[in-house]
Amino acid sequence: MNKTFYITLLCILLATCSIAQLSAFKNGNKWGFTKDGANFIPAVYDTVMPFDSTKKICMACIKTQKPSTNKFIKMNNNIILCKYLNENKEELIIKTKNDTCSYFNFTKNAISSYTSHKKYIVVHAKDKKYVVDNTFKQITFTPYDEIIPLSIKDHFLVENKTTAASYLDGVIDVNEKLLIPMEYTHIKANPFDTLFIACTAQIKLMGYDDVFDITGKKVHSFNRHIDNASKNFTIHKVFEPYEYYIINELQTKKEKTINAEDITYLGNDMINIKIKGQYYKSSMFKLDELKIPEQ
Repeated sequence: MNKTFYITLLCILLATCSIAQLSAFKNGNKWGFTKDGANFIPAVYDTVMPFDSTKKICMACIKTQKPSTNKFIKMNNNIILCKYLNENKEELIIKTKNDTCSYFNFTKNAISSYTSHKKYIVVHAKDKKYVVDNTFKQITFTPYDEIIPLSIKDHFLVENKTTAASYLDGVIDVNEKLLIPMEYTHIKANPFDTLFIACTAQIKLMGYDDVFDITGKKVHSFNRHIDNASKNFTIHKVFEPYEYYIINELQTKKEKTINAEDITYLGNDMINIKIKGQYYKSSMFKLDELKIPEQ
């Protein structure tokens, strides 16, 4: 083996050895972390959650009680509040409306929030949600009922509850600019073509579904459900009197009906069609050449 191979192998071994070994430890009834065997985060917490895959962020939590909001029943509810701590033992502090927050609600999605998205964390503070990045820089300052990082880079689905107990969705960018107004029941992102597909089902009688580009410009609008869209096609799903799909070529306005169980967009105008449990891959430009069973 040549010299370059050994140099590369040595670099990999050194990099591997340099990764800090973080382990949870218990002292009495409290938990903390050690780093390379030394005391790192003191054991003062009721429970600790693991660091993320980059070893940058973890959660350390305490159990406390919150008075019941029921004026007829005086009791305390047990809750868990957590701090987000980074590799430098700094804690996350965010600005909320007229206040700051350093302890956050522990929800069922709290751990996946900082382990699934390598760049952003969605935190739950005072019954609202905010986004910070993995350096603890606060991205959003407006409180939302829900925020979800989208597959289109640096864009977020935001959701607020209405007085009718339903939810309305919109899209903001990393600068917290509202690109798509919060007027839709569901918004899907197409990362291949950087498009957003916005649905108005259940909130507007004979409402239109819309397609937006990455700047928030509305580029298409149809009075039937848009299941997905590319720059050249829209994929419509019809539910009544039975379920089927319509592929619409935007430039020629040519349409093709397909009786399928599901159509998945794969990017580059390619789709996967599920018919009677079988899958058929095709370009939407060549649907007439696709050999599929009698429908």
